[in-house]
Amino acid sequence: MSIVKFGKSVVIVASATLLFACAGSNTDDEQQVVETVKPAVVPTPPTKTPEELAAEANAAAREAAGTTVYFELDEDVVSSKGRAVLEAHAWFLSQAENSGIVVTVDGHCDERGTPAYNLALGERRSKAVAQILMSYGVSSSQIKTVSHGEQEPVAMGHDEASWSQNRRAVLDYTE
Repeated sequence: MSIVKFGKSVVIVASATLLFACAGSNTDDEQQVVETVKPAVVPTPPTKTPEELAAEANAAAREAAGTTVYFELDEDVVSSKGRAVLEAHAWFLSQAENSGIVVTVDGHCDERGTPAYNLALGERRSKAVAQILMSYGVSSSQIKTVSHGEQEPVAMGHDEASWSQNRRAVLDYTE
């Protein structure tokens, strides 16, 4: 056998040995891969009580309703839309756990009318809102009324669109 043939044979045998050694399976690696690919367990949230569900629904209703009740020109009568706003807030305030929460009802007017007249109208508007809240079960000790008259407009224009935004009562929560 020539040296060249012997060298080729050694290279072939060494390559075959190397291939067979690499082709073997390592079961420890496979187990490790299988162990790390476990299905994720998603914890289910705890079931909510009916009271918690009602509180969440009311919070959403209060947020959707807002904190402002609007009035017609020279009126202190709360509209049906305003009553819906107040009903959501009244439910929240009338809950036993919220008995320490105080709401201030700020009465506002547009710029028309004398300052004294607008202060009186703002007071009537805030008291009308307070009366409705109390009719829904809110304690009078949880309600404060304040009249700002025409002093704090939200719209600065001098037209009906601006004036209608300024004729309002705003619920302001303090603790």
